[in-house]
Amino acid sequence: MAHAAQERAADQLRADKDRLAEFGVALRHAAAQGSYAGWRGQDVGFCLAALVDSVMRALDAVPAPVRRDALAAAAAMLEGPDGPHDPRGRPGGALSRGPGH
Repeated sequence: MAHAAQERAADQLRADKDRLAEFGVALRHAAAQGSYAGWRGQDVGFCLAALVDSVMRALDAVPAPVRRDALAAAAAMLEGPDGPHDPRGRPGGALSRGPGH
């Protein structure tokens, strides 16, 4: 029984890491598009993508609120603020549960 729970936790960790890796790719893509459009500040997107990569690599060691907020931010960017069927597929609204999580 304990082995099955550990296996499920490992599977969830892999899925969460994959999701955050996808988020990092989307941030880089958006930053690159911004540079082609002549937007200034695209390095902010690249910096955020690097931060997401760092969180993703150490996901098993980050506090639960950080993990939850990182995955919520990924969902907002990749799916839209109203979930996977949101046609906007762009972030909107608060990505964190506020100070102190």
